[in-house]
Order: sequence, then C-alpha cells, then structure tokens
Amino acid sequence: MVGTSFKGKVKKLYSIFDSRKENHRSSIPKPQTKHSKPLISNTLLLPGTEDRVVIYFTSIRGIRRTFEDCYTMKMILGSYRVKVDERDVSMHIAYRKELQNVIGEKNNNNIVTLPQVFIKGKYIGGAELIKQLNEIGELPKLLRGIPLRPIGYICEVCGDVRFLPCSNCDGSRKFFDEDEGQVRRCLICNENGLIRCTLCCS
Repeated sequence: MVGTSFKGKVKKLYSIFDSRKENHRSSIPKPQTKHSKPLISNTLLLPGTEDRVVIYFTSIRGIRRTFEDCYTMKMILGSYRVKVDERDVSMHIAYRKELQNVIGEKNNNNIVTLPQVFIKGKYIGGAELIKQLNEIGELPKLLRGIPLRPIGYICEVCGDVRFLPCSNCDGSRKFFDEDEGQVRRCLICNENGLIRCTLCCS
C-alpha cells in the first residue's frame, strides 16, 4: 500500500510536468512543512532530451539485483511504446561520466546506482520510484506527449542494440595510417571499438 507521504511527493513530481495548469492557480504559495522534501530537484536536467525518456542502465549481469532492476525498468518503459533512449554504461564509458556529472553530486561519495531515469529532460529517479509511479498510475501521466514507437518497431540499422562496430577500424580500435606508415589509435570509436547507431541514437 502506498503511503500518504509518497502520494504527496508524486503530486509534487507531476506538477513539474504540468506547469500550464499551475499558471491558472492561485499565485499564493502553499506552506511547506518542516519535514517535507522535494522528490526531485529542478536543477537535475539532461539537455537535449526533452522529447524522450532516457534510461541509464547496465547489461552486465555481475550484480544480479542491479541487472534485474535495469531489465524491469526497460520492460516497464517499453510497455508504453514511448521513445526511449537506452544508455548502457557498460558499453560506453561516456554515458557513465555523463550520468555522474548530472546526478553524482546529489549522492554521498558521488556513488550513482543503476538504473536511473529521465523523462522529458528531467531527472525522475531509480527503479523503486519508477515501479511505484507505474503501480499507482502516475507514470503514464508523466509520459504524455512523448512520441510513440510503431508497434513491433526494431531499428533497421543496429537491431535495437544501439551500437555498431566502428567502420574505420572494424572494432579493433586501431588502424593503419598510410600517410604516416604506422598504426594509430582510432579516434572515432569508443573504448570497445563501437560507435553509436546514427539512426536510433541521434
């Protein structure tokens, strides 16, 4: 059973996404209790993702609970058919650094757990919060307005893997520079010899 305090936090979260309604309400601010804490901070934003859901997760099974939480989040968000930008930190270290820069400072010792979800560019939270929002029917309200994916759609370029082997070095992370006559480090791909899919990750 979801407690009264959680429902209050959910209402506060939903109000952030429905600011137009707020403009028509009384301009007199509502008093806050000494112990009330905002569910999210308006300063935790992910620029350039206002038209989608972004989930940072890992595909590595090393920690079972983390892997299961990530899988569950992908299934929940995928069930709504909205545009989801999946960012696997185990495949691309830049994703981990990106997430750390956005929310790392709000956590003790800069430890960021997975998964983490952003909706319309705003930070929402981790697995437990998304599960609760889904159970009480608030999650679909937050997802309103996000473009839908066609039923059964799979990216024709990467097969929804989100990454492709680098075409410059064939995934080896090295290539032969004919002008210099020596092997050089490929600067196009990431640490795993991969590049982001140009179709579904644009």
